[in-house]
Amino acid sequence: MARVEHVLEGLTETPERGFYPLVLSALGIREYRQVFFKPYRMIYQVMGRHVVVMLISGGRRDMPSLLQRRLLGG
Repeated sequence: MARVEHVLEGLTETPERGFYPLVLSALGIREYRQVFFKPYRMIYQVMGRHVVVMLISGGRRDMPSLLQRRLLGG
């Protein structure tokens, strides 16, 4: 849990440091960013001065299916 908190603290200071998830970028969706902290990845959205974490997942998960279900409502 301390690692998650450390990543969150870093995002509050520099939320743009994450990159766009390739699966979503390929669809033209650039409202979400992600950072990795092995073996996890955190997908988040920057909303003004706020960072909203949308998903924390194991890095080996089937990301296209997971993102479609969780973020795109599919």
